[in-house]
Amino acid sequence: MKKLSWKSPKLNVRNITLSALLIAIQIVLNKIAIGDPAVFKIGIGFIGTALIGYLTGPWLGGVILVLVDIISNTVFSSGGVFFPGFTFSAFISGIIAGVFLYHQKITWQRIFLYEFIQILISNVIFTTLWVYILSMTSPHHMTLTALLAVRLPKEIISWPIQAVVDLLILKAVSKTKIAK
Repeated sequence: MKKLSWKSPKLNVRNITLSALLIAIQIVLNKIAIGDPAVFKIGIGFIGTALIGYLTGPWLGGVILVLVDIISNTVFSSGGVFFPGFTFSAFISGIIAGVFLYHQKITWQRIFLYEFIQILISNVIFTTLWVYILSMTSPHHMTLTALLAVRLPKEIISWPIQAVVDLLILKAVSKTKIAK
């Protein structure tokens, strides 16, 4: 891996339009999931996050994912609770995706490292912490260790699967005009 990218593109009509399209794609991809979002959810939203990072960079990617989180929890809410911690996690996910993927050559090493860092920080650390905080008022309160015991195996199994899927999709996208 040669470098990390801390730049995002300048806002112009093309990038604003691309951002709006990516917001729509991410909202749809986030809805395609099974399981309980609080404990064990399997979905394909990770594809949209990687595309957002690859096409828009860290800062714009972070803002896009914040907008996705807000829109998903207001306009397209499925009865879940809005919690600012998840919005913060969305911002961090956009930054991580952009730092590792924006204007970078897509290699399996880069994608596997990106997915590992993304899963570790966003899913294992932050999401587990937010679920723990939210469950503190529940009569079925789980300890942080119990939550990790439930969530960690899923994250370990999903890491190579998500990396391979993202690798295939980003390799294909990198060959299109939209990536240039």
